[in-house]
Formats: sequence, C-alpha cells, structure tokens
Amino acid sequence: MKRGIFIIITAFFSLCSLASAEFASSIQGEELYTRRFAFLVGANNGGRERVILRFAVDDAQAVREVLEEMGGVLPGDSRFLVEPSRKSFLQEIRGLAADVKAAKGKSRRVEVIMYYSGHSDEESIFLGDDRISYQEFRDIITSMHADVRVAIFDSCASGNLTLPKGVIKRSPFLLDTAYDMKGYAFMTSSSASEAAQESGRLKRSYFTHNLISGMRGAADMNQDGRITLNEAYQYTFDGTRIQTEKTMAGPQHPSYHIQMSGTGDVVITEIWKSTAVLVIDKNIRGKVYIHNQDRVLVVELSKLAGKEISLGLSAGTYRITNIDEGKIFESKVTLENGRNFELSRSRLAQADKIPTQLRGDQIQPAPYISPPPERGKWRIELFGGFATMEPGDLNLRADHEEVFRHYYYDTYYQYLQSNGSIIGFSRNNIGGGPPRIENTIPYGLRFRYSLKSWLDISLGVSHFSSTRHSSYRDDYEVFEKAEVVYIDSTEMIDYKLAASGFVPTIGIHAGTNITRLLRLEAFFTGGPVFAKCMYSLLYGSAVVPVVTPEEIDISSAGMLEERGSGTGLALQTGLRLDFNFSRPMGVFVEAGYAYQEVNNLSGPGKRSISSERKSWDGDWAIKQNLKLYPWGTINFTWPSNAWEGFDGDWWRAGDFKLDLSGFQARIGISYRF
Repeated sequence: MKRGIFIIITAFFSLCSLASAEFASSIQGEELYTRRFAFLVGANNGGRERVILRFAVDDAQAVREVLEEMGGVLPGDSRFLVEPSRKSFLQEIRGLAADVKAAKGKSRRVEVIMYYSGHSDEESIFLGDDRISYQEFRDIITSMHADVRVAIFDSCASGNLTLPKGVIKRSPFLLDTAYDMKGYAFMTSSSASEAAQESGRLKRSYFTHNLISGMRGAADMNQDGRITLNEAYQYTFDGTRIQTEKTMAGPQHPSYHIQMSGTGDVVITEIWKSTAVLVIDKNIRGKVYIHNQDRVLVVELSKLAGKEISLGLSAGTYRITNIDEGKIFESKVTLENGRNFELSRSRLAQADKIPTQLRGDQIQPAPYISPPPERGKWRIELFGGFATMEPGDLNLRADHEEVFRHYYYDTYYQYLQSNGSIIGFSRNNIGGGPPRIENTIPYGLRFRYSLKSWLDISLGVSHFSSTRHSSYRDDYEVFEKAEVVYIDSTEMIDYKLAASGFVPTIGIHAGTNITRLLRLEAFFTGGPVFAKCMYSLLYGSAVVPVVTPEEIDISSAGMLEERGSGTGLALQTGLRLDFNFSRPMGVFVEAGYAYQEVNNLSGPGKRSISSERKSWDGDWAIKQNLKLYPWGTINFTWPSNAWEGFDGDWWRAGDFKLDLSGFQARIGISYRF
C-alpha cells in the first residue's frame, strides 16, 4: 500500500513538472510569434558648440525599460547606445538590420522600434562632434526586412529649467511626403516650426515623459489592457501641449505620420505583461503623480471620475500623490512581482500642504494624517474537491458482513446438501451488499498572508465526510424432492458506514509566476485532525415455510450501532496553479497527497435484539470471534468498541487505526484584500 502511494506521488509530481515546462515553452513560443527589436540611442553630448543635455540618456533608458517589460522586446533583442560615435552607431544599426533579416525567416512577423533622444538640426542628428544624416538613416531603415518600423525622435537641447532644443527650421525627413516605405510610423517630439523642450522638474523631456506615462497605461482609452500607437501618440500630444503652454519656448506639438497597410493598429505595450500592475479606482479623480523610491516621477496623469486606470510598473515602493479640488492626498504602496495592487479612495490619506508664510490672514494648515497601512497582502480562499480515502480497519465491518452471510448461509446450505439433508438451494439477491468507504469530498476555508512575492503563510480549516448507506436482502430457497420447502430470508434493512473530520492547518506556500496571469506553487500544510467514525446495522431475518406452514415459522430482528472519535495528525503536500482572471479575484487548482491518521478512538455503542438491550462506552480495537460448527470453523474479524457483557468466543486481536489518507484534488476561488 505504502509503496503504491509513493509511486503515485512520484508520478504525479513528475507529470506536473513536465506540464509546467511544456506550458512555459508554449508561452515563450507565443511571445515569439511576433518578434520585436528595439534600437535606442541616448546622446547628451551634441558637440562643442552645444550645451550638454541632462536627460537624453535617461529618456532612452526609460523607454528601453518599458519596451522590455511591457512591449514584447526580449533583452537580447534590444540595442541600447549611450553617447555613441558615428562608427559605432552605423555598426550597431547595420547589425540590427542583419538580425531583422535573419529573424524574418524564423518568425511570422518582425517589428522594429527605434528611439533617439539628443541634439539635431534640419539635416542630421548629433553624436558628439559626429553627424548622421537623415538620408543615411533613411536608407538603412528602408533596407530592413521588417513588417513594421516605428521611429520615435525626441531631438532635444537643454537649458536651466526649460530650454529649446535643436534648431529645426523645416520639416524633418520622417515627415517628408516623398517617403513611401510600406508599413512605417514616425513620431517626433515637435512640429516643423517648433522647438522641443526638456524639464528639470520632470528630470526628462516633456515629450518622453508623457510618452512613457501613456505606454505604461495612462493612454489606454478603451481599457483593453493594450496601448496602441495611435493611443500613445494622442496621449503624448495632449500631455506635451498642456505642459508646455506656459514655458519660455511656448507650446510644443508632437507630430505623427503613419503609412500602414492592413487592418487594426500597432500595439506598443500590454499592461498585463508588466512586472506589477497598479489599478487606480474609478472613484479617484484629479491629478495623479507616481514617484518611485528614487523620487523620480514615473507617471503623471489627469484622471476623470468613473473610469478605472491600470498602470504597468516595476516591482518596488512608490509614493502616490493625488490632487483633487485643491486637496492633497498621499499613499505609499509596495508593488510585488506578479501581483495587482488596487488603489482605492480609502487608501489615500489627506496630507497638509507645505506651510508658507503669507502676508495677511494666516491659514492654519490641516493636521497631517499618516497614510493608511499597505494592503493587498491578505487573501481569503474557498475550496472544494475530491479525495481518495479508504480506511481499511473501518471497512472490515463491511467485509465482516460479507463473510458472515457466506458462512451462515452459503456454506451452511452446502453442508446440508452434501449430507443429504436437502437436495439443493438457490439464492436470490436484491440490492447487492454492504459498500465500503473509498472517497470523500473535502471543502474548506483558508486565509493567506504574503511575506514575500514568492512566499506565503496560511491558516485554514477543512472538513471531509463520507457516508455509505445501503439496504439489501438475500432469499434462500431450500429444496427437498424437487419442491421448495421454505425460504430463508435475511435482510439488511439499513446499513450505514461513515467517517468524517475537521482539519485546522497552518501552511507555507512557495511559488513563481509562469505568466502574468498564471502562477505555480508548491505547498505544505499540517495540523491536527479531529475525526469520527461509526457504523450502524438494522437487520432482520425470517424463515418462511412453503410446503408445511405449521412446521416452520422463525423470525428475528435487531440493531447495532458503534461510534468513535479521536485526534490525530494531518499533513498535506502538493502543487497548485493560480489563475488571476481579475484584479482581486482568482481561481486555483491544487493537487497532492494528504496523510491523515488517528490511532486512538473511543466512543459509545448500543445493541438491541429480541432477547436483550445493551449500551457501553469503550476504546476501538480489532475484535475476533471464533465459531465452530459442523459445517466449518471460522474467525470473524471486525472493528468494535464493545468489550464487556458479551458472550461468545471473541477476543481483542489488535489496535484499531482510522487511516483517512489519500490523494486530493481541489478547485477554489480566492479574493485578495
């Protein structure tokens, strides 16, 4: 038995490991269905005649992070150039063209996204004292074998706080009407007659700041979890224009030119591919500012009430500020890998404004209210399922009924037939026989708390119960001289065999995210098991005469019931798959082996037959009874708690063990709060 259980467990975990590997492989293949390359350049240095920019390299790095985290660009397919020379720039972009050509033969669809942040003029981009003409850049792009080419130019200069960047006097080449490459889109940070700008407050250019906010989810107008090129441009255009209206250089209007064949729109990023997701509740409105732990403004957006917004961010700690109708609200949240964090209005605490000395009436600032504690680490789970459970010692009672029937009827009448007392007999069965306990349906409740992104602890309780009812009858027709003399009938009017228990547990759960929505875990739980078992019999028998009614007329009836309860040890281990189909809700499937055993049980019993009625209370053990009759000798074995006041050749043969162990599979729902 134990060897079989070990083999089953080993096979189960092997199959789960193979399934997980196969699933991960399929996911990777799906992501590579469209292979996307990124080419990013950050150049603060525009040569000896130009001021060194402060944020061009940071802008390029920020765009790279978003594309690799949410834009489907694998790290090996991203080329990031910092202050490149002309030689290294041309070498890298030609290498990119070669990679694209090679990928075209292996992937069904290939896309390229290019981003440049630095100095430029009307003819070239600046790489220190070197130049790359638009014509050279255009020729290389034209020769690439990609299905889609997206080029984003944030040609900028620097200033003290906000200064013009670039000396752009005519339309850049990307908007040239003669440029007729199929499947391209170009976005620039300003129109032909404007200068682009960067901000010391944002520590980034206005254009790239709004572009990144949009790509992280602020631009998701239809809330489908995907940011398209059109959505990103529209959000960037609106944000850049509004933020630059009152700058020294004047309003800035990003430009956009697209030439695509086919249907739909190019998806730039997908929110649910990010490391973590911040969900801003629909009841929050006004300006929302999100700073990371380095105090860098990561996302800035204006939010209307009644609309929920999801933002893809990296795991880490963030400070969120919300300004609504002149009031300031703040909260500090920690985002974990593979988890969604829902920011509701209740999680924002009102903060006092920075005190200043005013001329005239003094306004007492509102007292500071500390942010509420972080939430989202708790989870409540409800589950139910199926479990194999075969308590061998308890099932001895069902075995005893079968042995009893065979010995007192089949063997007895065979003996009478062999010595010539009868010429034969036949048996007619109605209802089968006593069933055994072989399975149960466990269900329960569990609370979990996240210690780390990969580690949870839990407190839970589960219940299981298995009851087998049956009724059956055997009619033995006894023949003499080819006639039925009488019918010997024995009936189990009601037979009941049951086992149940409660299992409070404490557990540990360790896991990893397979995809954004799917998580694989291993778990181990343990605790006491409070178990019960019982059996009851209501039976009757009768001998019905057929030929000579006055000679035979015997009938009897009786009942027997014994109950037991005790405490033992329960341990469970297995694997689990979590699927988070919405932000707080999820479903899961888990399977494993449960060891549940109780070795000391006691309880009441009672018996009632025509001649006596008795009751008792005792410990459960294995009982044996030796019967010696002319037709044979037999040892009956069955579980019992009756040890006093019974006649017969019986004795205590061994200890009783209620083994409720078995394989378990469960499915459940979870809610995070």
